[in-house]
Amino acid sequence: MSIPVNVEPTLIRRTARWWRNRTDNRATLTALWRMDAEDVEPLAHDVSLTGSDLRTLAGKWPDSAALLSRRMAFLDIGEGRVGQEEPQVIRDMQRVGSLCADKRRCEHDLADATSGRIWRDYCPNVQTLEALDAERTGQVKPQPATRMPCSDANRTS
Repeated sequence: MSIPVNVEPTLIRRTARWWRNRTDNRATLTALWRMDAEDVEPLAHDVSLTGSDLRTLAGKWPDSAALLSRRMAFLDIGEGRVGQEEPQVIRDMQRVGSLCADKRRCEHDLADATSGRIWRDYCPNVQTLEALDAERTGQVKPQPATRMPCSDANRTS
């Protein structure tokens, strides 16, 4: 069996790119893990993370937030616009999404466009995504009422 001529260069390029990303990522992670905690903390602080989160995210880079991008596209939320207008929000969502334990479920739900609102049950970014979606559509979501605890002074007999 022979590989079609037009497929081979693409496969070779993709494999080479994967290998380059993998080795670059390993070198970066190794350097980060070799650093002392007092050196990592200022770096992590610069990007609003803890040293532990920075090391975890470094091990997941470069495509750990890809599902967030897909979810935002699915909801028709402009990731670029949010990134320009509210860079802290997008950075926090990427951090949270990168650390998410339900990536396989999310990927399956994104592939199955009929899954509807199921993702809202497990997505750690659900509140932010819903707020961005409401902002995009011009809908204002009502804030839940705050229940005040009952005390004897507030009761009527």
